[in-house]
Amino acid sequence: MANRSSHEPATLPKLGVGVVWWPELDPLCRPSEGLVQVIEAEPETFWVPRAEKPSGFSSRLAGALGHLTQPKLLHGVGAPFGGRVAQSAGHRETLAGDIAAMRPAWISDHLSFNQFIPASTGEAVGTGFLLPPAQCPGGVAQAAAHILHRRASSGVRVAFENPVSYLPPLPGEMPDGVFAAEVARAAECGILLDLHNLLCNERNGRQSVEDFCNAIPLDRVWEIHLAGGEAEGDVWLDAHCGLVEPELMDILADLVPRLPCLGAITFEIIPDCIAAAGLPAIAAMLGRLNDIWATYAGAPIPPCPSRDIGAIRHASALPPALWETALGAAITGHGYADQPADFADWVASAQKPLALYRFLAQEGRASALVSTAPGTIERLLTSLGERATRDLLAAFWTHAAPAYTAAEDASIFLAFVARSGVAIEGLDAVITEDRCRLG
Repeated sequence: MANRSSHEPATLPKLGVGVVWWPELDPLCRPSEGLVQVIEAEPETFWVPRAEKPSGFSSRLAGALGHLTQPKLLHGVGAPFGGRVAQSAGHRETLAGDIAAMRPAWISDHLSFNQFIPASTGEAVGTGFLLPPAQCPGGVAQAAAHILHRRASSGVRVAFENPVSYLPPLPGEMPDGVFAAEVARAAECGILLDLHNLLCNERNGRQSVEDFCNAIPLDRVWEIHLAGGEAEGDVWLDAHCGLVEPELMDILADLVPRLPCLGAITFEIIPDCIAAAGLPAIAAMLGRLNDIWATYAGAPIPPCPSRDIGAIRHASALPPALWETALGAAITGHGYADQPADFADWVASAQKPLALYRFLAQEGRASALVSTAPGTIERLLTSLGERATRDLLAAFWTHAAPAYTAAEDASIFLAFVARSGVAIEGLDAVITEDRCRLG
């Protein structure tokens, strides 16, 4: 029988079905609808930099969610556990305020990394996208240390979300499920099991959903995430762009009875896709999730899966720092470093998925600028056209790696445009307006 660890998972509340909240979903979140029993939020999306404290933030989360009476969970997107860059003091302080206001039963973040440290500068560089960590003993130790520190500093339970990876497996690395299991054991933490991430990985040639679930301690699964995806060429993307597909619903229904400590089933969709999916269709899907939840009565704690000692012992000895630098440099174009020949060969073989990551990071960055520097982007598009505007953006990607926050990135972009020599009537005034909007 699995041993109970210090986090006492059996004491977790059974919250029910939830959504990652956006204003567009608010009509479905009214308690009278009976569809949403728990509200999850990505706290960093409600933070704005404080002008008087460059490394600090002000949070608008409590005001945004104050009208909702359901229990709250916090799912971080800004300080993931998978890299060597530690959570900043400003992030820790602001998250502590949100935890005090929301009182979540647990918090979570990704088993990924979004910053790396080039040897040439020693200063953290943003990747603009969550990237998969090095799946090796060093990567386990690194992630566990971050999770343990987060739990100690926040005072609440912590879970990690298993990552999506568009990369081919690195020869010698731990299998996906073994790596997740080792992190959970080392950190004595929970697992936020993102089933759509697993389905993406399986469809893109990584470990199957079944093999992953058979490798992890199921009593550590506290929450499940579900989302819709889409194809980009021959790759299946974790795009959060629509409803949960039937295959994923079937996987969920089969898995839930095996999870003794499950506390929530949460649906994710990005705001831009909510109207296309339609609130009635989302409501019907949430109804099906509630039907699955209604049949859930917990489960006996299953035997711990046997540890794959061979996979651990023979895992790649590649230092996580080298992995992160190689991926970060390939995505951002900043911080290239020499690599061992066999790893350089693997990086060369992975150029197609690395190009996909580069595209996704740049598209995400451009989309953020539409929101944070709207006047400038609109003036560029109307005066230069889309092609020339994208050329200017491409020059900006080369000029500056992604900043930590969208607001910081917008400020750097506005300065870049102001110095670019682009001759557009009224552009300086629009840039000034956008700077004022940033605060």
